[in-house]
This record gives sequence, structure tokens and C-alpha cells, in this order.
Amino acid sequence: MNEKITVIVNPISGGRKDKTELLKFVSDYFSQKGNRFTLKTTSRRGDATEFAQQSVQDSDDLVVVVGGDGTINEVASGLVGSEVAMGIIPLGSGNGLARTLRVPQNIEKACKLISEGDRVKIDMGKANDRFFVLVAGVGFDALVGKRFDEYHKRGPISYFYIGTKEFFLYKPERVKISFDDQSFEGEPFQIAIANGQQYGNNAIIAPDAKLNDGLLDITIIHCISVFQLLQVLPKLFSGRLKSYHNADFYKTKSVRIERSGPGVLNVDGEPVDEKSVIEISILPKCLKIIAPANSPGLV
Repeated sequence: MNEKITVIVNPISGGRKDKTELLKFVSDYFSQKGNRFTLKTTSRRGDATEFAQQSVQDSDDLVVVVGGDGTINEVASGLVGSEVAMGIIPLGSGNGLARTLRVPQNIEKACKLISEGDRVKIDMGKANDRFFVLVAGVGFDALVGKRFDEYHKRGPISYFYIGTKEFFLYKPERVKISFDDQSFEGEPFQIAIANGQQYGNNAIIAPDAKLNDGLLDITIIHCISVFQLLQVLPKLFSGRLKSYHNADFYKTKSVRIERSGPGVLNVDGEPVDEKSVIEISILPKCLKIIAPANSPGLV
């Protein structure tokens, strides 16, 4: 390869396991190929974005992210609009982008893909001043994300526990969503504005979404009962959500969401406080990534 590479590691992605052996493998793998190699470890939110921005200033060829979708979001936010490519070694609890692109979960295979894979430009979404690669959501996903962020344990079991608990307590807020010449006003269970197909863990919220089609996919799930939830979940995890009768799907380039006041927004799995009005748009082909040939997440 003979490139200038920065590896950005989130040490708590995938649990607080010791990552010494993993990082030694990654360092050895890329160093042996004649690359100029720098390793940086995050210690707080925002570090990965700052490191990525520094890579752009330093004219790096490649940034490798070792972490989950939250870390990937931060790095992508720092690389947006640049020619620095992003490679992924997935280490999160959901790994939504890696699953969408079919990036291997195996560390050695992921490194091999970074060395040999295609470099392609993908879109990013922007919600007010926040970038997202996969999904920005208002409603139940944002609430669960906030509770999960506050919880003392990570992983899919904790997420399932919190989601089940919050489902019985959740009261949808009234929103107005406008795009193109259409508008919707009501109290939906979930609004997802997607650039990619899934949240993570193969929860496919926007089955037709492609990361490089220049469009946002809107999924609106209307209020659901416990019985309907049992119908929705198998469809969500099998890519068949469009067959659910109480959901609507649209494609557009920009969306406006209005709420009665400020609230939580889910941005690539991370809950953030956002204003009552959220303007969301697509930024076409603004991020260079490494992906397998013929990735199903791409056009």
C-alpha cells in the first residue's frame, strides 16, 4: 500500500476488554506493508472527529476506524468533503455500517479488505449541524438510545431490556414532517430518516436505502400495540418492514421535522439533544470509504 495511515481506536467499543493483542495485530499488519502508521486512542466524545480533521490537515491517505457506529460517525464527520479514505474494523455492539456494506466482522479479514477493497464515495445526511452516515431518528429509537446511553451495561441484551421496558411507558410526541410537496402531522411511534438501511444488528429500518443514491429514505411507523410490535420485529430483522401495513415509506432529498419543543434525536445510535425544528438534508458522495466489490448497501 505504502500510504500514510492513522488508526483511530475507541478503547471501550465492544466492551472494556483489553485490546492490546488486537492493536498489535493491526499495527503489524499495516506496518509490514510499508505504510507510515500512527495510532490514536480516544478518551472522550469528540476526540475521533478531531483526530480525523487532523488527518485531513496532515494529508493522510487513509483513516482506519477501530470501533462501532458512534466512533465511525465521529470520524466520518471529520473527513466529510475530503479525499481521505475511511476503512472500518468493526468493534461495536451494532456495527450497522459494517453490516450494510458487508465489511467482515473478523479482524484479519477486515484488514485485508482495507488493503484490497474498492474506494467509493458515499452520501452522508445532515440534521441541523450534525452529520450521520446511517440513520437519524425521532421517536422511540431516540428515547431508547438515551436510556441505553445512561445504562451501566452495554450490549444487545441490555438494549433489548431497555427497549421492552420503555415500550410500555412510551408516549409518542406530536410532530409535523414536511418534504417535497407532502406533509404529515400526528403522533407516530417512530420517524427514521435513513441514508443506510439499518440501525445495527441487522435491524433494517429502510430496506430500499442505498448509501450512494443521493436520496434520504423516510420510514414512518405509526403507533403500535403489543400485538403489532410482535408483527413488526420479525419484519424489521428480516428486511421485510415494507410489508407491515402500519408504516409509510418515502424517498426525498430534504426533510423538515417540527416538534413542540426541544428533544432527543438519534444520530447513528447516539442520542443528542436537538432543537424543536430539525432540517435534514442529503450530502451526495461526500465521504470516501473502503467497501467490498458489489456491496449490497451501494447502488
